[in-house]
Amino acid sequence: KKRFIQLAASSCRIPVFGEEKILNLDPFLLFQELYKNSRQSFLFESGKGPIETSQYSIFGNSTSRLLKFFGSQASLYKGGILEKTFTEVNEAFKLLNFEKNTRQIDYLPHFWGGWVGFLGYEAVTLFENITLKTDQKLPDLSFMEVERMFIYDHSSNKLKFILSGLNKTKESDYEDFIVEIKQVWTKVEKALKKFKAGSAYSDFKKDSFISTTPKSLLKKGEYIKKVNRTKTYIAEGDIYQANISQKFETPFNQDPLILYMRLRKINPSPFSGFLKFDDLVLVSSSPERLIKISDNRIESRPIAGTRPRSNIIEKDQALMAELLLNEKERAEHLMLVDLERNDLGRLCKPGSVKVTDFMFLEKYSHVTHIVSNISGNLLPDQEIFKIFKAIFPGGTITGCPKIRCMEIINELEPVTRGPYSGSFGYIGFAPYMDLNIIIRSIIIHDHTASFHVGAGIVADSVPEKEYLETLDKAAPMIEALSMNE
Repeated sequence: KKRFIQLAASSCRIPVFGEEKILNLDPFLLFQELYKNSRQSFLFESGKGPIETSQYSIFGNSTSRLLKFFGSQASLYKGGILEKTFTEVNEAFKLLNFEKNTRQIDYLPHFWGGWVGFLGYEAVTLFENITLKTDQKLPDLSFMEVERMFIYDHSSNKLKFILSGLNKTKESDYEDFIVEIKQVWTKVEKALKKFKAGSAYSDFKKDSFISTTPKSLLKKGEYIKKVNRTKTYIAEGDIYQANISQKFETPFNQDPLILYMRLRKINPSPFSGFLKFDDLVLVSSSPERLIKISDNRIESRPIAGTRPRSNIIEKDQALMAELLLNEKERAEHLMLVDLERNDLGRLCKPGSVKVTDFMFLEKYSHVTHIVSNISGNLLPDQEIFKIFKAIFPGGTITGCPKIRCMEIINELEPVTRGPYSGSFGYIGFAPYMDLNIIIRSIIIHDHTASFHVGAGIVADSVPEKEYLETLDKAAPMIEALSMNE
């Protein structure tokens, strides 16, 4: 309490937490037990991988404020009731800024509260002078304010419940926080006993899940025509590379949590998650990070270059070796690394942007990718709007140069992308931020499940191979949605 009072003198928001060591906790089980019926909830999980990308899983819900954009029309809700509309885009984005009067806390050196949500691909029109197709059914941006959350550290096996307080913390709040933590921990202990009794999410059975195989909105020949048209733009000097996608969809009337459980089992990934906003649900097994900010460090983790996996070890190894040595794939990856370096350079101190990991392989259930990691020292007092303007959307799912590629994508792709190739994650009250790129992800809305898959097209792309690459990427989502595993 003494420490709390000291911190309150210099910081307007003080997080308080309770923690306990729980060996090998599956965060999904606790999430579904505590938040299955919440209108707005989130679970961000890390699949297998290095500690830099797989240390934490974060989950919780929101009963506080909600910011939504439909095009440039922004609205702020509180408790489901419209509180304010914004005529200026920048004014709405100021809500998402890191709080200037909230200091970093040494006992929680990670995200401990803030805004959780997503930007759809078409949200780029908020940052750039570009006209894209629109779909007014889905918001271009939704972020919920989160002041209560769990975080599980997979390296220490510690579960924390964090209250991030009010934006004007008083001494008397401390005792209220302690009472709330004890109440929540009673619920956690009850849930853990239920898991040990063997009654954890028993609905996850093959025969309880009925869906149909998703169908593409494009025929194979139509997709190949679009690849050839993209190659013409490249030959004429408009662009160097562009990512062209196709959309799959199927009727869906099942529990989205079961779908997420299936997808995470089929394709565990380092930037996966479940994000729910009333009647819109995102189910993701994304392997790719768009941007991470921690204190004054910013980093991006581009993926470009793909090969299918094989069940035969020798063939799988041969496919990986061929991917890493392929001149086309290496050239495409290098170009996109340079694009990301340029994007980060708009936000970082001169000379600080470095490629910290270059062209290493990451293996997933159905594909292998080439991955790099880029980081830099962030210039002080960066606003969220400016950060998004510099880096959104990721170059790996648009192409190079970005603006012209997005114009060509708008011309060639018959429908809007929506959340696909946008980003979801968190923006902290303190300067912590982590956003994935929404790929290998299923969007559930209006009794329909849909997803996009794309391929990077370059001058020497073989259209048939690019089409097959999109099917390799679609395989985990098709398997998760299909009745037969």
